[in-house]
Amino acid sequence: MVGDTDPVQQCTVAEPVDLRAALERAAIEHLDVDDQRTIVIYQQAILMVIAREGEATTALEFDVEFWKKPPDNPTRDPDDLLTAFIDELLATTDTTRVESP
Repeated sequence: MVGDTDPVQQCTVAEPVDLRAALERAAIEHLDVDDQRTIVIYQQAILMVIAREGEATTALEFDVEFWKKPPDNPTRDPDDLLTAFIDELLATTDTTRVESP
């Protein structure tokens, strides 16, 4: 279970996105947990992607939670890693991130 201090980034997109297909296209290792959650290994860090609006195959909003630091770079800033992951994931889709007001 994720603690209160673990970094989380929320992402809202302009159009529904299939997170699992995007992970496949980006060649990012992942394991489907259920209709909303997917565990991801990104640059040796472990992340949890959770669809908040829709399911993982039709997400309009999703959270990315930082679960475990990469063993080869334990001092890397988790927020930078989450941002890089979301940017790489969305680069494989036809949609854009919507900024919160």
